[in-house]
Amino acid sequence: MFADFGGQAIRQGADRANVYDLRANILSECLERPKDALRDAKMVIKLCPDAPKGYLRAAQIFVKLGSMDPASRMAEHALKCTSPDNPKHDAIRQSLVTLQAEISKKSCHVSKLPIELLTLVFEYASVLYVDESNSETMRGYLGGKRNPRLGYDVSRVCRYWRRAALDYPPIWRTLVLGNRRPAAKVQLWASRTGGNLEELIIQPGTHVHLLKEVIATFKKHITSPPTIIRCGIDEWDLLDKALYNQQSRPTELNITSSQRTLVPHLKSAGLQSMTLNQVFITWQDDGQSFRELKFLKLKGPFLMNGHHEGFLGRLAEAENLETLIIERDPIQQITSSPAPQNPVIHATLAHLRYLELSKFSDEALQILFDRFDFPQLETLNLQGVPRACASLRLIRRRLRPQQEPQEVEMELDPSPLKALRLRACTFDTDVLIDILGTQCEKLEILEISGAGMDINPLLNALAGDRRPTAICPDVKEFNFNRSPTLTGAPLKNLVKSRIPAEDQSKQSDIQSLMLDGCPKIESQLLPWLWQKVKRGSCV
Repeated sequence: MFADFGGQAIRQGADRANVYDLRANILSECLERPKDALRDAKMVIKLCPDAPKGYLRAAQIFVKLGSMDPASRMAEHALKCTSPDNPKHDAIRQSLVTLQAEISKKSCHVSKLPIELLTLVFEYASVLYVDESNSETMRGYLGGKRNPRLGYDVSRVCRYWRRAALDYPPIWRTLVLGNRRPAAKVQLWASRTGGNLEELIIQPGTHVHLLKEVIATFKKHITSPPTIIRCGIDEWDLLDKALYNQQSRPTELNITSSQRTLVPHLKSAGLQSMTLNQVFITWQDDGQSFRELKFLKLKGPFLMNGHHEGFLGRLAEAENLETLIIERDPIQQITSSPAPQNPVIHATLAHLRYLELSKFSDEALQILFDRFDFPQLETLNLQGVPRACASLRLIRRRLRPQQEPQEVEMELDPSPLKALRLRACTFDTDVLIDILGTQCEKLEILEISGAGMDINPLLNALAGDRRPTAICPDVKEFNFNRSPTLTGAPLKNLVKSRIPAEDQSKQSDIQSLMLDGCPKIESQLLPWLWQKVKRGSCV
């Protein structure tokens, strides 16, 4: 009703600006009519353009409407109209400070970025985190490193982000297909990328008849087949026959099978990355080359009838290999000697920097480490390996040249190894201490987890109790998870040895200390530990 009385007051010649301002306040706050209130606020500005109250009222109404940009402009105008020397403006200035803080909280600052910077943010956000301590996050040389949902997620934030995302093809170049209208999705993604898809992921269980529709749509709308493929063995068989030829081959291939499957002829031309899960090939010399391979991940059975010489021969061809991950099938046996007609293979993988081996027997490791040299190896992960120290000794020996089989093996200089992870491995603690002290001077990450033997002497050696100086002084990350024999005293010595001697009140240079599943560590020690290390866990 006051809105009607306000109209009467205006018509009767009252102070029109004050009445309009009062009516705008009531319309906005009491009657929930912000658009009508905004018209009155504009009348206040028109009647008193040099007074701050109209601009302040308009700014408050714009905030209520969710329009932060005009609210910010009105608040700035109001602030310009106030004077620090006028005590009547003090309350208005205080209201403006509070209002500007609210506007800042509710504003979308990213929308003010130039489109070039915003798309650059999208590009960085699309990169998935790869944890070298967890090979499950390592899906390929390039493939699997981009979040396939990024375009979908950012386009739902606001209209500005959606417009930017739709105009930026790179974040749409990974396509995930399942049973929900896959052919229509291919056509949509083709329009967003200009027909240039980079990565294709086919979810398990996708129906064959839908895949045939997808292939027909690909041929119409996609300029060239994707270079990165992640799918099952049956899906790959269809794609390979329909989309690829000698001139166009994928550079990355990730094939998974729900059961052990043999692929007799896998075309390797142009492959830079290959991941096989429960899929094995013959590894025969059938004219295919693995020379360009940079990433190789084998999970499950990877040898045909246990004969390893074919595999070693193909591995020796991969002179550019940088990452090798093998999880052996526990029931698969490996023959102890090559067939008589095949020469013994020795080779150097000069570019290999990451090596992870799981569930390997002594004999299998002996074969691998005795045949290959890894002069640039930076990360070594061994899991479920008996006699791990024997493997570490072999890995740093120079191989006998093939033309001089009787030459004595020579020790190399200390290795460039930066990360060593021994998980559920067995070893002689004294031998491991000797190897770490003589061959791993550049080590930065050390994990000894799931060890059933006593590792307390190892921690004492790392603290410098056995030598004039501590071994592996550059290690910043320690992981001793699931070590039932580990006690608090050697652990405290290790942390104290990494604190600057001139000031023991400072933190140590240890970045991470993981102690989960170590029941013999005294709880009283933990508060001191967490003061001295930057990140840690003991549960």
